[in-house]
Amino acid sequence: MGQAWAHFQYVFSTIMPVFLMIGLGYLAFRRGILPPNGHKALAAFVFNFGLPAAIFSALSTKSLGEVWHTDYILAYTLGSLVAFALVFIYAIWMLQRTPVESVVLGLGGSFSNSLLIGFPIIFFLFDTPALIPFSLTLIVENLIMLPLLLGLADMAENDSGANLKGKMKETALNLAKNPIVLSIVLGLACSAMSLHPPQAAERIIDMLASTVTGVALFTIGGGLVGVSVSGMKREIGTVMLAKLLIHPLSILVMLMLVFQLDPMMSSVGVILASVPMFGVYAVIGQRYQMGGLCSAVLLPTTLLGMLTVSAFTTLALLLF
Repeated sequence: MGQAWAHFQYVFSTIMPVFLMIGLGYLAFRRGILPPNGHKALAAFVFNFGLPAAIFSALSTKSLGEVWHTDYILAYTLGSLVAFALVFIYAIWMLQRTPVESVVLGLGGSFSNSLLIGFPIIFFLFDTPALIPFSLTLIVENLIMLPLLLGLADMAENDSGANLKGKMKETALNLAKNPIVLSIVLGLACSAMSLHPPQAAERIIDMLASTVTGVALFTIGGGLVGVSVSGMKREIGTVMLAKLLIHPLSILVMLMLVFQLDPMMSSVGVILASVPMFGVYAVIGQRYQMGGLCSAVLLPTTLLGMLTVSAFTTLALLLF
């Protein structure tokens, strides 16, 4: 018990600055120190420059054998699908929600904000080696889970096959232009072919990568300004429970009982699964007329996440 408490204190002291930085970002935008909607410009910088640079640097500097781990991809995918399925079934049977609404609720319970919250946490705990499982997690989220679940939502929403085909084509084109996806593909390609960028390019990449953590956390704080929590308490509670407890527990079970991986990789998987849902969840909700609910769930999940992420991080470090 003493060892577990010591681990928790260490983890909490490491993770607390992450959430304090989010709070600082919130205050900066709430007090008008930074301009309204300025967080959108910060997010654009992180998504288009900072994170792609960090991902490319982590992947391209190692051999493909060090980078690619099929077991990790399978474990994270299956664990995420389990969390999604539980929320979907509960929303259909108990909450009497439509299939489209149930898919959106399930997405919130099974898709982490790995980019803006997960990245700083695992980087502080494990440094650059954590970027390998981090990049594999992004593959699962962006190339498997997101297209699959959005496709399910579109299928449930539309009876028109032509309309569905058009939306799926649009999703595929957006993924092909996504800087995060491109950085993963280019990083893996350079790793496979043992290619390295010129020294000047490496320095630019390193400078961009070093900006990510602080800017990303400020972005999250700014995005929470103006968010109100009202109504639909059962739905909000369901998504919060799934995201903060069921999702990381599902990943934990997969990594302990089904797949045997490196302790650091297993820990990163559980930690990333435990962080709150991704920030554009509200934007996706608007696409299916659920923007209010998806916005409302972000604030309480982020606040409670400081405790649950610390707890699951401590558990992962103890078990792995």
